[in-house]
This record gives sequence, structure tokens and C-alpha cells, in this order.
Amino acid sequence: MYKMIAIDLDGTLLNSEKKISSENKRFIKLAMDMGVKVVICSGRVYRGARMYAREIGSKDPVIACNGAVIKCADTGEILFNNPMSADDCAKVIDICRREGIYFHYYVGDTLYAEKMERSALSIWKRNKELPEEDRIDVQIADDLIKVLRDSGELPLKVIAICDDKERLAKARAEVERIDSVDVTSSGSNNFEVIKKGNNKGRALEILTERLGIKREELIAIGDNENDAPMIRYAGLGIAMGNAETFIKDMADFVTLTNEQNGVAAAIRRFITDRA
Repeated sequence: MYKMIAIDLDGTLLNSEKKISSENKRFIKLAMDMGVKVVICSGRVYRGARMYAREIGSKDPVIACNGAVIKCADTGEILFNNPMSADDCAKVIDICRREGIYFHYYVGDTLYAEKMERSALSIWKRNKELPEEDRIDVQIADDLIKVLRDSGELPLKVIAICDDKERLAKARAEVERIDSVDVTSSGSNNFEVIKKGNNKGRALEILTERLGIKREELIAIGDNENDAPMIRYAGLGIAMGNAETFIKDMADFVTLTNEQNGVAAAIRRFITDRA
């Protein structure tokens, strides 16, 4: 019945150590051996998502940056690319600066930040362990608005991170007043800004139409706010056991947590046991 599974990474396929369990890999392979397409659908940039697609052996397209990018994992062919405007990015940067909130934005697979901390620092450190083809370039500059204007390049998304929930909420409320962007979140300490209309659900709609797959033949598995559009779009929307409560409420089924191989449990229930 199901021809495609779209799987989020953080909090879903990955455990707390950012690893894919052998159990998840085993059931994903069983599904692929049955002809089911397995699509990584992540808020991460393409390179950061592609490495996990390769690890599970999927050659199907990767959805990255919360749906702003769809790219083939095997050939690198771009199927969809829809960045936000430089003006909108600059507005978000201004808001984050006023609130004293860390931020960075992505152009392609390059991260731009004004401080070597948080994600910029962790990704810079992680690069040392990765082959060059999987590394995310990290660029630090004093004035990212100037960098943006001078380069003429367009950002795929902006991420704001702050542990002070009041400041974060205040900044998010301001950003949400920008008519031409959408705001979502992949965790309790962040919000992510993308071009209006971009989301994981829309990206899956584009991809399934291209591949001739009906939404009724699609399973989507996720855990957080940025997964809501794909869980709503899929014929079968599955929430992780560790998902936010409102994600569980909108899902058709709740599987086990990401520490309990929830992806494998879902595939077994709805794919392999029905074969």
C-alpha cells in the first residue's frame, strides 16, 4: 500500500547521540528491498542530511532546509530550490541582534554566523571528523548583512537560538510579522525562518507528484513543529513517542521514541508485517 516513507532526522531517525541504530537501519533496508522509497526530510542543509541518506543506503531525493531544497542524493541534481530574499534575511538579523540572540543563516551548504559559538562551533568541530564531501563550510563575519548584500547570494533559511524562552518568543513574534516568511521550530530553544510557502509537506507534495506517488501511499514520521506540515500531508502521519504533544495529537499513529527505535517499529507495523 505504501510506496514512500519520509523520515525526519533529529529526534526521529537519530538517537540522542545523533546516531542511526542498527535496528532502524535493518527495517529501513527491508522496506527499500520491498521497493519502498525512503526520503530523508530534514531541517538540516543538504550535505548534513545527505550523509544520513547514504548511511541508510537510500538513493532517493533528499528534502533539506525544511523543504526549501530537494536534491538527488546520488547525482546532486537540484529538483527544487526556493531561497528567501536578502531583504527578509536582513530583517530577521536585525531582530536577533536587538534581542541579543545567536543566529546564523545558510547559503547552499555554507553556514554564516557572526560568532563562533553554538551551532557554528559544533559544526566546525564536527567537520574535523567528516570527509570533505560531507563538511558544512562555516564562515564567520562581523556584519552578515553586509556579507549578504555584497555577495548577492540568497539564503535558504535563518536559525535563531536562545535558551531564554521569553527573549526567543519576543523575537519570534516580531519575525512572524514579516509577511513573506514562515517561521517554524525544530526544538524548544530555536526558531527557523524560511521563505513563505516552504515546508516539508509542500516539498513532499512536489516530490510525490514528480514521482507519480499518491499522498495516500506516503508515510511521514517526525517529532517537532517543522514536521507538522508533512505529517498533515501524508496519507499516514506518524509521531514519535518523544514528539511534542500537538504533533502526537495531529498524527494518525504514535510510535516508540527515538531511543526505542521508533522508526523501525513504525516500518514493521505498517510495511513489513503487512507484506
